[in-house]
Amino acid sequence: MTSSLPVSIGTRLEQQDYQQLLFLSRRLLAEAQALSSRIAAVNEIATAINRSLKLDEILRVVSKQAKWLLDFEHCSVCLSDTNDSWRIVKLFGPTVEVKFSDTTEMGVVGISLKTGQARLIHEKPTRGFLSQYQSQIIIPLECDNRVLGTINFATSAARSYTQEDLRIGYLLAVQLSAAIRNAERFEELNRLYLELEKEKSKTDKLLLNILPIDIASELKQTGAVKPLYYESASVLFTDFKNFTKLSEQLTPQELVDELDYCFSCFDQFTEAHGLEKLKTIGDSYMCVGGIPTHNKTHAIDAVLAAINIRTFMEWRKKEKALLNQPYWDIRIGIHSGPLLAGVIGHKKFAYDVWGDTVNTASRMESSGLTGSINISLSTFELIKDLFLVESRGKVNAKNKGEIDMYIVKGIKDSLAIDPTGLLPNKEFNDLYFTIQPDTDTLIEESLIDQE
Repeated sequence: MTSSLPVSIGTRLEQQDYQQLLFLSRRLLAEAQALSSRIAAVNEIATAINRSLKLDEILRVVSKQAKWLLDFEHCSVCLSDTNDSWRIVKLFGPTVEVKFSDTTEMGVVGISLKTGQARLIHEKPTRGFLSQYQSQIIIPLECDNRVLGTINFATSAARSYTQEDLRIGYLLAVQLSAAIRNAERFEELNRLYLELEKEKSKTDKLLLNILPIDIASELKQTGAVKPLYYESASVLFTDFKNFTKLSEQLTPQELVDELDYCFSCFDQFTEAHGLEKLKTIGDSYMCVGGIPTHNKTHAIDAVLAAINIRTFMEWRKKEKALLNQPYWDIRIGIHSGPLLAGVIGHKKFAYDVWGDTVNTASRMESSGLTGSINISLSTFELIKDLFLVESRGKVNAKNKGEIDMYIVKGIKDSLAIDPTGLLPNKEFNDLYFTIQPDTDTLIEESLIDQE
């Protein structure tokens, strides 16, 4: 009888130990499963935030899914802002809209930013934007040995967070830090790309100020431009009479300003009539019709632009005379014929033309009459049906001998809107487009032929 008692007691003790061991193992298993679930949640968040390179989307994912990791009443991130300050971005809880220029104003968050160390808070802090919460987890967001900010969790209940919670928060912080850094790099790449596009646009605009658009495109694509032969084009020169003598009455700045004003207006006229400005040399202005895209109306275009230039200079002369200021008279010369066009130079590109047509056009200008538009026989043959022209007969030109020259008075009366022969009417335009059909008409005719 006496020997059975110890056995009974021993059995009960063994049963108690077994129950405790069973309870402990179940508890550990539950904790392991909970930890595993939390780690899985971290991985899901990491996968989601790594799909985006936009900071707002990354933070939106964290705000939605962080509740699977920790219980909190407040969740926010503190991030670097411009001008060496910090801003708080609320992810969950009451709105927080504060910026800090000094980390000492931020309480425990500021300490983590300074030291780069995580903080587990069990007592309500005395200052900082989280001072209303008893329990807090503050984890630095660090990447490439640089503190980007912090992620902050807080709740009102005392001693709510454990070291395990801190470790889970740290796992999230590691993933979030990498995602934020990737977003920053992506934003920086976008900024650099925009700057590159701006610089490219400036370069393209500068190139188009020097070269025609087709020539500029060819130069960018191939690094060179093949010279092209044009069977017929019209070269226009202008020059101011007594430029040097009259310039002595102007200051250097006044001289440059007047040239700039006149040539800027010439640019508008040549562009309006489809001419290609090539260059100015001193007081000489040169442009060409029929290049780089060939057309059949180049002589007409050149004469129309010349009429505009002559009219403008007449108006400018009257304006200067009323102000008792020196003024320039102009000579304009045009010649039509074959020429070669291309780009010369490797550092400072220049689109230019060569050939006897250029030399003859220059002689048309230098042999012209003041205030007149002097044209050659070849140009006359191309424009005689539309303009009122007066023959000068044969005129001696330097190094050219005697050349047939003509003075353009204006558009023919029957083809002009105004009595001065400056503006073409509808009949003029109809004749013009008969000579040079527009692109749309050509396309339509091509489509009809195919049908």
